[in-house]
Amino acid sequence: MTGPGATGTENSHVDGRGSHFVAANAIRNVIIKWVMHPSARWAPLLAACTGLVIAGSTWPDGPASQYALWGTLAGLSVASAAARVLHGKPQQGTADSRHVRVVGILSLFSVLATVGAWLAFQHVVTHGEVDVTGQVHTRGVQPLDDTGHRTLSLLLDAPALREPRNALRLTLAIDDHDPAGPTCLPDTSATVSLLTSGVAAQTRTVRPGDTVDFTLGARARSVRIDLLLHTAHGCRMDVRATGAVLHDM
Repeated sequence: MTGPGATGTENSHVDGRGSHFVAANAIRNVIIKWVMHPSARWAPLLAACTGLVIAGSTWPDGPASQYALWGTLAGLSVASAAARVLHGKPQQGTADSRHVRVVGILSLFSVLATVGAWLAFQHVVTHGEVDVTGQVHTRGVQPLDDTGHRTLSLLLDAPALREPRNALRLTLAIDDHDPAGPTCLPDTSATVSLLTSGVAAQTRTVRPGDTVDFTLGARARSVRIDLLLHTAHGCRMDVRATGAVLHDM
């Protein structure tokens, strides 16, 4: 026989399961009503397009490759939102379960893709690469040689560093001053030294066309890189920055 206590426990379990079922069913009905409401039909597409407009109006610098994730998610959000709009009501005029499921999946997918695209874009804005090649200034007399004119300074001022990044990737071109004469490139190298307030001195040796990375710290207000040329006797060389990219390491 089952005692009164067991019956009460069983009833409480049934009541608990029943209340959970009622709550879940109520939430499901609310979601269905929102998804199927006429005003919600355009909401995902509006959110996706708004994200595109904001991104376009605040577009930062940097290579296109760093926007690949944002572009993929933004495209998926717009495509799924457009599919949601085009997925009209069933012909019989009732929102059957299959139709509701498809519309719900499209709406949810579009919203999640829009949020993901926005987060990806904000990551690029905060940590993406910033091309400052055109803002590198040189101080010194060129061409450089192996005797009296061996040094040159490369400078980045505060306007070029307005986007806070903690590293600089620098690519240097070292070319023969007289392209018609014998080349001195095989015998040429340079020592580059970062001299920036608040950052430990860093020295690198580069060959023509090499790329080097310097750590700038949390917030550099200006960057100065001194260059010392090493070349053969009688050679005259021109130095210029062909790439300068701020980035986070």
